[in-house]
Amino acid sequence: MPELGFTDLILGFLLLITPVVYFHELGHYWVARKAGVVVDVFSIGFGPEIYGWTAKTGTRWRISAIPLGGYVKMRGDDDAASTPSADGSRR
Repeated sequence: MPELGFTDLILGFLLLITPVVYFHELGHYWVARKAGVVVDVFSIGFGPEIYGWTAKTGTRWRISAIPLGGYVKMRGDDDAASTPSADGSRR
């Protein structure tokens, strides 16, 4: 069996974790929508947005630069840990 290099391990990790994060966050999104909560942002990754679009529901779906997690930003969530700062980074 060939030995995997560092790049192969990182790529494999991202290919494994990204779908897990997506479905995990999709669960938060689904429950929020069923409860009548408006979802402002659904993001896979953190940091600057690489690609995104806004759905008819007003939710901004985005893929961000650092693919090590994700989040669902719900309207009315005033938790300081959930609010991006002025420069776009998370507090």
